Amino acid sequence: SPGMLQSGMSRKLFDRWCTDPRNGVVIAGYAVEGTLAKEIMNGTVGTEVMTMSGRRVPLNCIVDYVSFSAHVDYVQNKEFIHKTDPSHIVLVHGQKDEMGRLKAALTETYRSLPQDKRPTIAMPPNLYPVKFTFNRR
Repeated sequence: SPGMLQSGMSRKLFDRWCTDPRNGVVIAGYAVEGTLAKEIMNGTVGTEVMTMSGRRVPLNCIVDYVSFSAHVDYVQNKEFIHKTDPSHIVLVHGQKDEMGRLKAALTETYRSLPQDKRPTIAMPPNLYPVKFTFNRR
């Protein structure tokens, strides 16, 4: 997340949703000491957090951590994707030819599934909007 929940849209959403126990936040990857992400990962915030507007609000949402890095190899990516079983996969932050090979390999992996069970796999160019439809489970 931008600034490890220090600012940006992820922080705005966190501030808005953190009081509801039906919500959750997943910290993906490394978090720096002194950031909100690190504090809520370590449970040192207690029962309240300070919003960007300076208000103290209760931290009622679920907080979880996933060890994740954008700099992994094919096996690590494939393992992570398999474990999360996503409906949509968007490949970004990589060399175009390498991401193309990963997309081809993932497409082949899911080829044996019925069409309606396969995840969509997108590899959009920079600044290209991607839209998804999600269904409540």
